[in-house]
Amino acid sequence: MRSLERTSFVPPLHRRDVGGISVSSSAYAGSSVIPLHEHKHPYLCLVAAGGYRQSTRGREDDCRRGLLLVHPQGHRHSNRFHPQGARSVDLFLSAGWLEDHGIRGLLSDYRRMRLPGAEALLVRLERELRASDEAAGLALESAVLDLLAQAIRLEESPVRPAWMARVLERLRDQPASTPPLAELAALAGVHPAHLARTFRRLHGLSVGEHQRQLRVTLACQALRDPVRSVAQVAAEAGFSDQSHFARVFRRATGQTPREYRRAMQIRSP
Repeated sequence: MRSLERTSFVPPLHRRDVGGISVSSSAYAGSSVIPLHEHKHPYLCLVAAGGYRQSTRGREDDCRRGLLLVHPQGHRHSNRFHPQGARSVDLFLSAGWLEDHGIRGLLSDYRRMRLPGAEALLVRLERELRASDEAAGLALESAVLDLLAQAIRLEESPVRPAWMARVLERLRDQPASTPPLAELAALAGVHPAHLARTFRRLHGLSVGEHQRQLRVTLACQALRDPVRSVAQVAAEAGFSDQSHFARVFRRATGQTPREYRRAMQIRSP
């Protein structure tokens, strides 16, 4: 079994070291396989595109865009990539960072996390990794700190009630729809006001804001298809009109839908 230092299995597309953290982006070919391996140092992996099946501890996890995976030191796993391949952003922290109680706790065990602002964080991280101006390092470090803060806060949140999984599954299964709060509350078996308060406390945003982020993620995937028009993508993602879609998309990603599509086309082989 291979044991890796602070690096991934393939040469990185981009890499930058900032503030004791090594940040890199890597691309993996479709249907490729990484055999069982471990990393000598803990790290975080944010799935930036595509996806893969990860085998670890006798289970298989489906890892797709926006998922943050926390790998503790010596965590053994293997990966089988989807036909379209995948891209990831990996963060390796120096020993000095492990002196922080929150980070040490975060990296103590294998975790799969959905951060509230994952889509915007991905855009920031990859943009600053590619940037070459004097502010790029500072901007990248700021994005990394935001990611760590969100992950630690999510990990330290109170235990989720059992009904929250049903609500999240309903929202994920139909991201383009807008279910009334009363419908979600009935599904959860709680009062709508209680659902709204608990959802914001656990996720740091309202049900509507969460659903808007899911729609943006759905739109990002659809914009990779050059055949679909921006107006068609907006409608499929559940936005009332194209201008509203453009405003929400830019606020979430820092780019207009057309700018995002051009960037994806340039990045594609």
